[in-house]
Amino acid sequence: MLQKGAIAVHGGIYKDEIPDIEETLIKACQTGLDFLSSGNAVDAVEEAVKILEDDPHLNAGTGSYPNLLGEVEMSASIMKDDLSCGGVAGIKAIRHPISVARGVMEKTPHVLLVGEGANLFARLLGFESYNPVSELTVKTLKNSLKKAANEQNSIYAYYLEQARKKLKDLGLGTVGAVVLDSTGHLAAGTSTGGIEMQLPGRVGDSPIPGCGTYACRFGAVSMTGEGEGIIKLGLARRIAEWMETLSPQEAVNRGMEMAREWNVTCGAIAINARGEFGWGQNGGNLSFAYLTVASEQPLLFKRL
Repeated sequence: MLQKGAIAVHGGIYKDEIPDIEETLIKACQTGLDFLSSGNAVDAVEEAVKILEDDPHLNAGTGSYPNLLGEVEMSASIMKDDLSCGGVAGIKAIRHPISVARGVMEKTPHVLLVGEGANLFARLLGFESYNPVSELTVKTLKNSLKKAANEQNSIYAYYLEQARKKLKDLGLGTVGAVVLDSTGHLAAGTSTGGIEMQLPGRVGDSPIPGCGTYACRFGAVSMTGEGEGIIKLGLARRIAEWMETLSPQEAVNRGMEMAREWNVTCGAIAINARGEFGWGQNGGNLSFAYLTVASEQPLLFKRL
């Protein structure tokens, strides 16, 4: 019988009302739990994130935001506490980017594959072509085109200005999971469809170990929020390493304060080797669920 194990998942941060994703977050936790008894934290992370990628209300996998060409470019990463990691960026026509990221980690000597290289790798692994466009994708693209049509300046200048002004107002719906399995191993995974009005080829923090995802012997972290700022701060790694001396909640609080000082809106979930959780955001509303087996607590869903 499973004696210990814990999992937390998040559905991103939102400026206004959080979409109706409570059941999806709970299902993701319960699905991950089924894999904790095998002692494989990576299985639990992957399967939990796949549930989140399948929800068309979330900006990852199905439902991903389109870029300004109307194309869906997705990113994801996964990492273990032995520093093994893999990621994909700018990948298209894939149902579960998190699974391809795991393939990079386990089947190549590389850390990150992008664009056509990532697409080809996915096909070589046997992943079938998939259309991730949902109602959320179409709505987002229509909004972007409407904004672009009202802009009088050059398109290039418009892109840059809107990217600077709009980041704090977007639904930053990245998804992720952090896990402690029954053998005491940690893992984290993050997946995203990007941001509204992103330039083709734009890559945020989610596929980059140490930025949007990180796991080490002290803890595991998944981030959501303004990718460019998270990259500059290397925030996931900082939070994970702070857990050497701080509780997960103290580490997340410290990370949110640092991000606030640099005007970066973001959120995070974290777990340490004792199965303790930390969570928080410095703007908007964060949605997440967690399940702790060791203490036999019921599954809890929170909107912050």
